[in-house]
Amino acid sequence: MIKLIYFDFNFWRVDILRLCLSFSNIPYEFERVPRQAWKNRKKEFPFGQLPIMIVDKKIYAHTHSLARFCATRSNLYDKDEHKILIIDQVLDWANEITNQIAPSIRAAMREKNFEKSKKLRKEFIKNSLHIWFSYLENLLNRYSSDKEFFTDKFSIADITAWRLIHWFVSGKLDLIDASFLDELPILKNYHRKLSQFEPFSKLSEFKEILNQN
Repeated sequence: MIKLIYFDFNFWRVDILRLCLSFSNIPYEFERVPRQAWKNRKKEFPFGQLPIMIVDKKIYAHTHSLARFCATRSNLYDKDEHKILIIDQVLDWANEITNQIAPSIRAAMREKNFEKSKKLRKEFIKNSLHIWFSYLENLLNRYSSDKEFFTDKFSIADITAWRLIHWFVSGKLDLIDASFLDELPILKNYHRKLSQFEPFSKLSEFKEILNQN
């Protein structure tokens, strides 16, 4: 049995793992750690971070490593080295854009400095939002022949891209208007089709993300 542990809110770093496993009907246990309990539990985990995964009583960490494991177990990775490179680029892109927006999130959530957060968010929107999503669209356009899946077969790259796009168009990120995606028609159409891809959209985890985010 695979056990995943994350905070008591939905976020892409754990959601992509859950969606992978659920897509291939692989059972897993999921534990949510309340924020108020984190300080006392932090030392339990490698690198003092979440998500973590427990397999055969051994603990593993870091999103990219866990994603590769879950995707391989779920047959949502690939054996072709060139397609592996495509998938890994999408995973790295997700981490990079998260790092770009993270300062504005930390300023609000940890520092409670909302003016600083607003300033940083505006800077992100001006300097990074369109650029980083255009990188993703260019990646899709360059490698996908049908513009439906990054490797022309549904994979964790698509799960990750869908989850990140959803986060940015959900309205949950202050000052970010979902209309920014209108300037990226290939990516917008890709996201729409993925959201209607029945084997994916029928998952309870998918519906949970839509309802809570």
